[in-house]
Amino acid sequence: MEREWRESVRGAIDTQRLPLLQQPAVASELEESKEKAHTRGRCGERPSVNNYSLLSRIVGGTTAKEHDYPWIVSITRKSKHVCGGALVSERHVITAAHCVTDKNITGLFKVCIGDHDFNVKEDSEMVFSILEVIIHPNFLQSQPINYDIAILVLNENIKFDGKIQPACLPSPDEIFPPGYLCVALGWGRTLEHGPVAKILQQVTLPIVEQEACMRTMQTLGPRATFQTAVCAGFPEGGKDACQGDSGGPFLCPRIHGRWVLVGVTSWGMGCARSWSNNLLQLPEKRGSPGIFTDVKKMLEWLNLNLSQARCSGKNQLLRGTSGTLKLPQPPSNYYLNNEKCKWTISVPEGKHILLTFDHFDLEFDYSCDMDYLAVYLENGSVIGKFCGSDRPWPLLITKNEVSLKFISDFQVFRSGFALSYEAVEPEDYSDSQCGSVAVITGEGEIQTINHPGKYSSNADCKWIITCPVSFRIKVTFTVFEVEPSNGCLFDYVLIYHDLEGIVAAGKFCGFSIPKPVESTSNIMQIIFSSDSRVNHIGFRATISFHTDQSIERNPADFEGSNLTQSLGNRVADVETGCVAAPILPMFINQSITVAEEAIPNSWPWHVSLSIGGKHFCSAVIVTNKFVLTAASCIERRRQFLLFLVVAGLHDLDRAEDAQKSSVKIIHMPPGFVSSTSENDIALIQLNKPLQFNDNVQPVCFPRSYRKVKSSSICIVSGWDVNGEGERSTKLQQLEVPLETDGVCESYYGKITGSMLCAGTAKGRAKYTCRGQPGSPLVCPSSDPTAFFIYGIASKGVGCQENAKPGVYTRISVFTEWIQSVIQAESAEVDHHRVAAAQDNPQNSTEDQPDQIPDPQEQPGALSNGSSSQFSYTDCKGVMSMESPGEVKLVADSQDHPDGFSCQVEVQAPADHFIMLIIKELTPSQGHNLQVLIYEGTPSNKTLIAKLTADTIPGKINSTGPALTVEAKTSVINARLQLWLSYTLHSQT
Repeated sequence: MEREWRESVRGAIDTQRLPLLQQPAVASELEESKEKAHTRGRCGERPSVNNYSLLSRIVGGTTAKEHDYPWIVSITRKSKHVCGGALVSERHVITAAHCVTDKNITGLFKVCIGDHDFNVKEDSEMVFSILEVIIHPNFLQSQPINYDIAILVLNENIKFDGKIQPACLPSPDEIFPPGYLCVALGWGRTLEHGPVAKILQQVTLPIVEQEACMRTMQTLGPRATFQTAVCAGFPEGGKDACQGDSGGPFLCPRIHGRWVLVGVTSWGMGCARSWSNNLLQLPEKRGSPGIFTDVKKMLEWLNLNLSQARCSGKNQLLRGTSGTLKLPQPPSNYYLNNEKCKWTISVPEGKHILLTFDHFDLEFDYSCDMDYLAVYLENGSVIGKFCGSDRPWPLLITKNEVSLKFISDFQVFRSGFALSYEAVEPEDYSDSQCGSVAVITGEGEIQTINHPGKYSSNADCKWIITCPVSFRIKVTFTVFEVEPSNGCLFDYVLIYHDLEGIVAAGKFCGFSIPKPVESTSNIMQIIFSSDSRVNHIGFRATISFHTDQSIERNPADFEGSNLTQSLGNRVADVETGCVAAPILPMFINQSITVAEEAIPNSWPWHVSLSIGGKHFCSAVIVTNKFVLTAASCIERRRQFLLFLVVAGLHDLDRAEDAQKSSVKIIHMPPGFVSSTSENDIALIQLNKPLQFNDNVQPVCFPRSYRKVKSSSICIVSGWDVNGEGERSTKLQQLEVPLETDGVCESYYGKITGSMLCAGTAKGRAKYTCRGQPGSPLVCPSSDPTAFFIYGIASKGVGCQENAKPGVYTRISVFTEWIQSVIQAESAEVDHHRVAAAQDNPQNSTEDQPDQIPDPQEQPGALSNGSSSQFSYTDCKGVMSMESPGEVKLVADSQDHPDGFSCQVEVQAPADHFIMLIIKELTPSQGHNLQVLIYEGTPSNKTLIAKLTADTIPGKINSTGPALTVEAKTSVINARLQLWLSYTLHSQT
């Protein structure tokens, strides 16, 4: 839902800049609205010349789930909704200043909390009177875009429960960058001049870069500028806030799920209008992004008026060789809500700082986003972020200066913390590079550096834990996200039962929380190691001491197993029966402009197409024998099928869990046009069926395609969508909004019914960028943990320079064709099985996978199995030693514009010879291509045959155990496809 938010910005823009307001019918309605303002409030009014009735609403959004946003409030006048607001403490509501300028606000207006549906009286509803209204002193009704914020003080305190909770205010250093996806809420109009909503609406909007927003605002007139606002929305419009949404919250999710009040709905030109080409529009048709008051810019004023915090925003310098720090200071027993405290501890040059916590009691939450103490180095890097009631272990800061920051919200306050600091010699403590002293002698909690942020690269951390002799140590992980890999080779947690590191208790990685680990003595050693590549949030673990009798010994507790959840536990979609990936996707960036690395195997249907180990396109699994890709990926490779389908990949450089299959048939619908991307789709039939597991799964197709709304947020995955101009070796994911055909046509020209458009624009260039086709575009189903496929990347996806929305092949147009191809293949297989059963009744029930046909078997030939061993190369040297074998070699002008020299060596045992069969040789016509066969190795070879496409011998036998095949040309734009098979034979 996107607020129709534009209620009327009083007097800030003249009538020449708001031509819509000059229409006679509208003007008369405005006069009527002004007369009724005291009874109806401004949410139902149309724009007014004097009122700036553009100030906010939700358009293009969806109905929110009941109590999903327990901080939303409705401000009413005589029981009629006027504006929205956000609860931020047990007694304070933040709203827009333009909503509460009425002099009789405290007598006429009420605040309704816990409401969701205006048509239903809900048990959670509570109505409060307004004791005081605090409007920002810089707010002017003549310039209502700036400082449009106010605090309502309620007449009594609210008791929080599961249905009523405050929103978090942003931290002073918190950043939500352009493209970050946030949510606006409200009960405002659902269309410009349309009806108001009776049920709470929500709409997802990306934050707009400030300079781009300012340029758009200047097209509305110089008086429409601002200094204290954050902008959000889609350039093509379609989603927005509207009248009646004013004052409502604009919230962004933190990485670990806490919602932050980033903005207050303030203003907008029209509701959900396009603003991408304002200068080309008539003034009365122009739009703007949503304008929200930037709460972070208001923090100093909010801190002053929301509480009597003792040290908000002040940085206190503590110098010397030792000292103490306490919060709160006596005689107070508890810290206040909304504290913002900073300290810098500085010791003499050349010393290190040891921080020891004597007391620690803060509000706890998973990500330490509510009340927390953060410890920083002087360069701003975070050493640790702490909350809860477990004392952090002593911190060794290997610098002579460190900063601490304490933040509290408005919900819960506790007894605070007390610590001492001491200057120590660098050699007094072993540096673990984690900021923590290695020896732990008491119960408590440990965590990776910077948790719950990402741990650092190349970490080498160690904790040595000791307890009384009669006790045992138990490590219980509460959070665990460490880069997964087979054998935990890259990042891992390693636990030993001894100081020497000989007796291992377990080695852990991945995203499943390991079972508790118990020591076998009173000593335990924990090591955390990370490489230079992928970083996650690491772990948090509780250390507890128990007597031998107090713990039930379960052998499974000591196995250290870290498998992903079984397929039987996966969530089924209620509409289709489709299931979610075993590892659910996670989005850290929350951005539609920045791609990020996907959680490994969270998109288990994404596969790579490769030649010679080199990825060239993406595809998506449909069944265990079919994958779907773009026809433009494989058009020039269709005849010779010289590529592999590789499933189960995350890192292109590490294929430990990958399944590979050669290609049997490529099916393409009629009408594919490469130049226009019309019908750009292909179905690849595999020679070897895929084996489904947690890493390899088919994508879901909805039973009946529903039209996906423009600006719906979908996901494209691939190794070529990272936005850095260079392919990533790790699978990337990017959230993209769906675009209307009209917007897409402004970049590409004609968009046909077989295409759809998704993504954001950074440039307006008209050139055609292919990008990397074949990647799947999936959209969330009715179950947000499952996804349906809606498109296959065709062109423009992953392009960098002058980026524009990507074009995808619309899957719904081809579902019947896909089904018919798969059914035809199944019928053919069944026919062959029946025939086979008639000839071999004893084998009639076996389901044998398709096999690659063997080359011609010869007496005495070596063989390691019933099927040939294939090698593929794109003009790279390859050595083949297994028999029978086949090599398919391709060289193309796109990769070798100045010609090429490709070489294949076949090596047999010392007492064997090689029989070679050239099955296909197809050079591009008119090119001087030489294919030479040598006896021996590349360093010691003798020419025995020279081939052309017209002179291919049936067989070539070597006299010794080595043959070399070389294809070369110096002709520009040459092309070659060579297919050979071989067998190794004993000379005795």
